[in-house]
Amino acid sequence: MDRERAVDDLKAIRQIMEQTRRTTDGHSGWFMILWGIIWFVGFLGSQFLAEAVSGWLWLGLDAAGVAATVWLAARLAHRGTTHFTLWRPLAYWILAVFAFSALLIWLLELDTMREGSLVLVMTIGLSFLQFGILSNWKLSAVGAGIVALPALAAILLPDHFFLALAVLGGGLLIWAGIWFVRQWARP
Repeated sequence: MDRERAVDDLKAIRQIMEQTRRTTDGHSGWFMILWGIIWFVGFLGSQFLAEAVSGWLWLGLDAAGVAATVWLAARLAHRGTTHFTLWRPLAYWILAVFAFSALLIWLLELDTMREGSLVLVMTIGLSFLQFGILSNWKLSAVGAGIVALPALAAILLPDHFFLALAVLGGGLLIWAGIWFVRQWARP
């Protein structure tokens, strides 16, 4: 590969990264708020309800969250505020993260809700961190927090693990989401 072609390729990569950052900055905040609320309610349920009941709570919350995510993505794209060309790749990315998490939970034979939640939340945090590298370092910072907080909660607050995930994990997503939306709305 000659030098000129390499420079052109790097410019194209930078353009894609900048477009991704602009597309995801404001819109990702709304998704973080939505899923932060779901995490807050779901993990509170996991802390204070019987495991069977909290499992049904999570099923309902996840179904409502997926429906709200699709509705929100369609609404944001329809509003014309973005081309949202990343919609399909992001959907595949999210499905891959959940499939990877489920496979990891199954292969490691994790049989408690606590162990499964720890793997799932940390995998989601890792995906935020990775996606942030490609789009916006702020998403990477949120991802690092989502990875670190559950690990610390598992070690330091084992009896209040789900409560910590509700407040710290859900709270971090809500706070970061609000911050992203406010930053994007500024003139």
